[in-house]
Amino acid sequence: MQKFMAMAIEEAAATKAEGGSPFGAVLVRAGQVIGRGRNMMIQNNDPLSHGEMEAIKAAGLQESYADTVLYTSAFPCLMCAGAIVRYQIPKVIIGASWTHNAPSREFMQLHGIELVELRLAACYALVE
Repeated sequence: MQKFMAMAIEEAAATKAEGGSPFGAVLVRAGQVIGRGRNMMIQNNDPLSHGEMEAIKAAGLQESYADTVLYTSAFPCLMCAGAIVRYQIPKVIIGASWTHNAPSREFMQLHGIELVELRLAACYALVE
């Protein structure tokens, strides 16, 4: 398993241990982590605090995101897909996905985002 996906899984496991929803993400540029995040909706009483959003926020305002890769433990929801498209993050590597992810999948593909679905048992286990 790639080290960056392992970090996303660590974030997901950490928030699950805190009583949160088990989703994590890592934003990478040139082999360096520029942002890590975990779903903090429950802990922060914040419906926008998804793992992908937190990783993007942790990276701070970048001149460009065109050379980044987002690793996420589970398929991004439509809100997170909107941020990915808005900031032109060109590639998303996904640990787990389900059929109900079709709207966000189609939206990102329509905007040229490369999606790599790994279907990792460790990511599915976090959600069970």
